[in-house]
Amino acid sequence: MNSAMRRCGHQALGIRRALYTTNQTITKTFQPTDEQKVRGSILNHALTKVNQLGWTKEAIEQASTDLNYPPTTVLAYNGMPLIKHFMFDALNKTSIDQLHEFKTPIDRIRCLCRVRLRQTQPYIRHWHDAFLQMMEPKYELAAASWFFTLATRMWEMSGDQSLQIDWDRKRAVLADVYVATELYMCEDTSADFGDTWKYLDEAIEHMEDNARGMNRTPDLRLCDVGNEPASGGHSSE
Repeated sequence: MNSAMRRCGHQALGIRRALYTTNQTITKTFQPTDEQKVRGSILNHALTKVNQLGWTKEAIEQASTDLNYPPTTVLAYNGMPLIKHFMFDALNKTSIDQLHEFKTPIDRIRCLCRVRLRQTQPYIRHWHDAFLQMMEPKYELAAASWFFTLATRMWEMSGDQSLQIDWDRKRAVLADVYVATELYMCEDTSADFGDTWKYLDEAIEHMEDNARGMNRTPDLRLCDVGNEPASGGHSSE
């Protein structure tokens, strides 16, 4: 595991702890203004610059120039406006028309996780940089709320009807599983991210076992120092 991912793994512990202490869920709906539409079009175009320029203000400024807007149309000191835009856009696209074909809520959860991870896949080689920005203290709670909202959306779409006493815990655990899997995916070099899908399946299986009261606990620490991925498809120092 390279030094950047070790650093990312350490810092991600903050957001994963925050998942268990926040119950913020983003549910805003609104009609965008003309200014917001312009901003959205710039940020959408900036996503095409990520693999070249990373999650940076330079990517945003270049997109503004390409669309004949002043470079400062979207005020950015770093890549956070672009990261936030991607997180919300991906959230809105995390759905499956044929969810009813899956027999159980946990099968639906597994499928929804894959759908959301596939949206990160085009940017995965730069995603650890996005995580490093999200883990800065001033952004950490906001980032936690984005992942918490994603977990909320998934459980709701799965048809889960847990009592309130279980609801917050289940959302936090699922968000933690998702974050851990996404970090694992950053280093996965296996064909079509096969090792990531195996890791996700195992993590969800452990999550389900834990929910049933079994004595197995999800191992969500693959990004901690000293826990090298077992698969041969990952690089090591």
